[in-house]
Amino acid sequence: MCPRAVALSFLFALISAVANGDPSQGVSLPEPCLPGRPCTLALISDNPVTLRCPGPPHQGPVSWQYADPSQPGERPATFIRTGHPLALIPTRAKLWQLRLKTRLLQGNLRILDPGVGDSGIYSCCRGDAMLAYYEVDFQDAGRLHISHASLGEAALANTTVDLAGGAQGQLFTAWARWQPCDRCGGPGERKRVGFCYAQLASRPKGPLPCRVAGRGLPQRGPELRVESCEVPCDRAYGPSQDELGRAPLLVVTRYRALPHTHARLRCPTASIYSPVYWQEGPTALTWLDLHQRNGSIGLDKATGGGTLLLSSWNGTDAGYYQCYVGGQLVGRFLVTPPRGLASAPELTSAYSAIESLVVGLSIFLLFLLFLSILQPCRGKPGAVMA
Repeated sequence: MCPRAVALSFLFALISAVANGDPSQGVSLPEPCLPGRPCTLALISDNPVTLRCPGPPHQGPVSWQYADPSQPGERPATFIRTGHPLALIPTRAKLWQLRLKTRLLQGNLRILDPGVGDSGIYSCCRGDAMLAYYEVDFQDAGRLHISHASLGEAALANTTVDLAGGAQGQLFTAWARWQPCDRCGGPGERKRVGFCYAQLASRPKGPLPCRVAGRGLPQRGPELRVESCEVPCDRAYGPSQDELGRAPLLVVTRYRALPHTHARLRCPTASIYSPVYWQEGPTALTWLDLHQRNGSIGLDKATGGGTLLLSSWNGTDAGYYQCYVGGQLVGRFLVTPPRGLASAPELTSAYSAIESLVVGLSIFLLFLLFLSILQPCRGKPGAVMA
């Protein structure tokens, strides 16, 4: 197990940017993750995240450990480490589940599909030295409260709660910075994420994510705030230097949708933490437009619009759908009906023919089996039956 000596690097830039709240809301998040200190984070389930392990990867193999604070006496246990994928096989069911949904990228821990139950303490170690220590609260995306400023929808209000012993606490939303406008050169939208935090009288040092502050607190989910925006297509909107150095990604695929079924188109690399927008052909699909249209197309709330929902598909929604992340085209989907979809009477006739063929083949095989049993008896006329 790693010793208590801790050295942390900053979490990846997107989550570190969460550290400054919106002054208009009257609250702000604690300071970002600093070297030499444990770090407490609020994140949202169903959206991939990366926890960084400081130091060059060539300095030696690293391992990640997990502990559940809700289980008294549970010691941190390793569930993944650099090297061969089968070099470590977790023995506990919880550790095995984490192993299946995580990847190591140069020592950093990538959690692909975190759930609320994955909340806990994550620590990165190299040998006996602890390099990073995160206490993470994955807040339930299923309880996400979304509001659009252009529709006059309000964010959640602060809530005062009564605690044991007559004390009181306050639940509030701590807001991240506004993300960039999701497109340029025309009407777009931008969003920001809010996390549930609690300020308790028994903890005067500062607010904590709601799950970390106490399991007995009332349920309150995270938030997503959306508003309209419009920015010019200049250098300020272009990709950053880090993005310019990456290989471009474009996923092109065909999706065959059955009539009256639901389809989910997941935009590559998109999440609630990134600016993403969709197009149906040349038509932009915004939160505001889809809300006013009230049709069969919608944006998934849990991923912040990273998934396009086609409900009760009837063929009228066939065509090209494109998604952009940070202004870059990353996904193109061609949605079409299945080839040669037969009508119900034709399918019934086909099934009847197949059934008759199977029955006939079964009878023929039974006849061959009977002949194979009868043939040895004919070859031995002098045999005596006991």
